[in-house]
Amino acid sequence: MSRCGVLLSGLVALAACATGKQRTIDETACAIVVSNLTPHALEIRIGDRGLGTTRIGSINPGELLNYELPCSRGGIWVRGIAIPSQVGAPVSFQSVQSWAELVKGERVEVALHWP
Repeated sequence: MSRCGVLLSGLVALAACATGKQRTIDETACAIVVSNLTPHALEIRIGDRGLGTTRIGSINPGELLNYELPCSRGGIWVRGIAIPSQVGAPVSFQSVQSWAELVKGERVEVALHWP
């Protein structure tokens, strides 16, 4: 067998092994829809049990933000930080937040509003 044939056989075997990996964590996605019912644009962040947050996007008043995350997280805090406050503009609040329980097969809707 030529060098090219051996190399090609090796690449095919490597590709077959790479696609055969099994995932050990539950990656079933849960859908979440965040609505902004405040008078300000919001930076949307998610976190669980008070351990840091992750930015997932920004939305204007009246808009929706669709997002998916693993259901294995159980529940999350959804926090909206008023964008004008981040640049020193006057706002009626700094942030709003709500808890959401993630349920497999269901879409969770979270409405952020003030007051």
